[in-house]
Amino acid sequence: MKKSIIFIVVAMLCLLFKAYGQGLPIQNIKPLAIGDKVPEIVFEKILNGNKQPISLSSLKGKAVILDFWATWCSACIKGFPHMQELQQKYGKNLQVLLIGDSVRDTEEKLTKFLLDREKDGSPLTLPVAYNDLLTKLLFPHKMFPHYVWIGADRRVKAITRGIEVTDINVDRFVAGLELSLPKKDL
Repeated sequence: MKKSIIFIVVAMLCLLFKAYGQGLPIQNIKPLAIGDKVPEIVFEKILNGNKQPISLSSLKGKAVILDFWATWCSACIKGFPHMQELQQKYGKNLQVLLIGDSVRDTEEKLTKFLLDREKDGSPLTLPVAYNDLLTKLLFPHKMFPHYVWIGADRRVKAITRGIEVTDINVDRFVAGLELSLPKKDL
C-alpha cells in the first residue's frame, strides 16, 4: 500500500512538471468555461497511428472535439464508430482526439484495448492520447463520455455528453455557427 501511494505521488509530480514544462504554472491552471480561449496543449503520448505528439497549434483552422473516455465505459466505446465517421466526413475541417485519462486505465491497458480492436477487425483510426494532466486540469470531469468542443478559433464552444454529438450539431460546429447545447455536469 505504501509503495502504491509513493508511486502515485511521484507520477502526479511528473505530470505536474510536464504541464509546467508547457509554460503554464500549475497554480494558474483553472478549468475552462464555454467561451474561454484554450491555451496550447501538446498531447505527448499518442498510442496509435503514427504515435507522434499532436499540438493544438498544429490543428490550426480545424474544429476539435476532445472525446474523454475509458476502456470500461461501454457508452464511450459504442460512440467510437460515430466519431470515426465524423472524422472521415469532415477530415480537413475537424479533428477528433480520444483522450484516455481514466485513473483505472494504464498505458498498457489502453494499448491492449487498441490491439484487441485491431485483432477483432474494428481498429480505432482516431488518435488516442493517454493521460494528459493539462486536459484533466482544464476540462475536469467525473463521468464518461465527456466531450469538449474547441472551435477553429481555439475557444471552448461546448462541453457535452454523447447525446449532443449529432450530425446536425457537428455541421454547425464545423461551419463556425453558434451552438446552444446543454452543458454537461462534471
